[in-house]
Amino acid sequence: MPRGPHAGHRPRRLLPCVLASLLATVACTSAGGGPPTPRATTSTPAVRAPDRQHPVIAFLQYEKEPNMAVVMADAAGRTWKAAEVPPVYSPLAGTRSWPGQLVWSPDADRLAWLDSDDWSETGEIHLLDVRTGRETSRPCPCSGVGFLGEDAVSLSTDGRSLLLFPPDGTARRIALSEHLLPYSKLAAGGADDVVLFSKLTEGPGLGVFRGEGTLAVADRRGKVRQLLPGKTHTTLYEARRQPGGPAVAWLNHDSGGVCWGRESVFTHAVTTGGPRRPLPDDAAFRHALVPEARLVTSLDWAGDGLTVTFSALPNCNVMYPERSASYYVRDGRWTYLGSGMLGIAYGADGRVARFDAPVYGKATVDSGPTTGRLTLTTGGERHVLGEGVTLFAFTPAESAAARPPSAPAPQPSEGVTAEDDHGAPLPDAVRVLARNIEAAAADGDTGRLDALCDPCSTAEHDWIRSVDGPRAVLRAIRTHPRRVDAELVYPGPGSCADAIDREDTCTPQQLRDAAVLGLKPGLGPSYSAAEAVRVPLTLRIEGGTARWTGLAAG
Repeated sequence: MPRGPHAGHRPRRLLPCVLASLLATVACTSAGGGPPTPRATTSTPAVRAPDRQHPVIAFLQYEKEPNMAVVMADAAGRTWKAAEVPPVYSPLAGTRSWPGQLVWSPDADRLAWLDSDDWSETGEIHLLDVRTGRETSRPCPCSGVGFLGEDAVSLSTDGRSLLLFPPDGTARRIALSEHLLPYSKLAAGGADDVVLFSKLTEGPGLGVFRGEGTLAVADRRGKVRQLLPGKTHTTLYEARRQPGGPAVAWLNHDSGGVCWGRESVFTHAVTTGGPRRPLPDDAAFRHALVPEARLVTSLDWAGDGLTVTFSALPNCNVMYPERSASYYVRDGRWTYLGSGMLGIAYGADGRVARFDAPVYGKATVDSGPTTGRLTLTTGGERHVLGEGVTLFAFTPAESAAARPPSAPAPQPSEGVTAEDDHGAPLPDAVRVLARNIEAAAADGDTGRLDALCDPCSTAEHDWIRSVDGPRAVLRAIRTHPRRVDAELVYPGPGSCADAIDREDTCTPQQLRDAAVLGLKPGLGPSYSAAEAVRVPLTLRIEGGTARWTGLAAG
């Protein structure tokens, strides 16, 4: 389920009497397994009414700023509004917040969400009866939401008990055998137990809580057992329990920093073994320039595998479609699904949900979540379910029955380009010459390279024939050139900043070159081709011909 950038809020201390009174109050009251991706068409009014008894997907959508709505769709792509969701304002923080996830019961009879994903003493839990359309909201000192079997469940904010909300409308508390520290949360539900994220303090008696914690499992009796081995720690933001299985996957914040965060996905079988942290290593992942700093904008189960979307940091980095990469991963094998999406998920009978066309908010705490367009491919047609969507979730049955993608999407090209570093097309003669240079360099044919570099000095010919000459020529000629009067320099000797609202903000072409050259961001952060190619190539345009005239100063 995709989600926007994180915004921290400083919670207040929960008094035991507050917890008791609140509980008393509660007790009283692309690439896919289906056909090829079809052309997207805006849904038109259907002849038949939507099947409100059998939704396959739910999503959160802006209805009218700042209010949102929970919307559902059936297997034919027909939608209906299921509930209104006004924002929750925090007078102390001066911010507003929205639900961070929508959680289905195992049989999809109920949908649950919290006012905010943040730790809250005074928020509410919202439960929607899908069959009747009736929504109930209850005061709840809740931290995290999920389902324990058919019972909605949360962790009390004091970390001492599970809070259960069965379908019959009652509520009860299950004391935990081990008390968790405040600011812990329920990470994910399950059929027989739930996964808990237990926060750690900076030190004994300090009362200061850090981002790291451990994972534990608690059953219906409140019996707690540790999940991570030894002194293993994690920094968990979101987790997903495998529908119909014990495994859990979670989004981990590997490192901090406003514009230098790095997130990964971990999985754990829960019953045996320890956590696994796989990462893709292909051209799409490299072209997104996310190995150093990245978000995980989407994490969903699809049968025995996961769909994962990695993205650059939208409030910090320059965002182009190539800055995100979506995958299906199973048993450590990554299948590339495409770029430019906030998320993708698979359902039953070849259904595919795509969350794309992102609209990023301003870089402020109260800017609101990232929104986009949600489409559903079903029955061989793609339907636009909504614009201004912030998150979505297939029902557990849909996710459990999902088939893996049949084939990967094409990887980004790393060959000779047809445009300069600002997107202007290159003359045909330049492209032909560049392809000839590339072919000779790829073959290590120094004799042919010597012939193509004309006129070149003796020193330049010696460099071309050196051990590293062909490899260096190949790296340079596969970048976008910079125009300098009548010459083209591969790669451009300048640098650019991977940051918004700068005079030297990187173009898409320059970022692609940074990926091809394997550059790492420096201060700024900025990329400089001179760090990877110290002897650029110079091509001169004379009339209608192009000549490789030698090497530029570097």
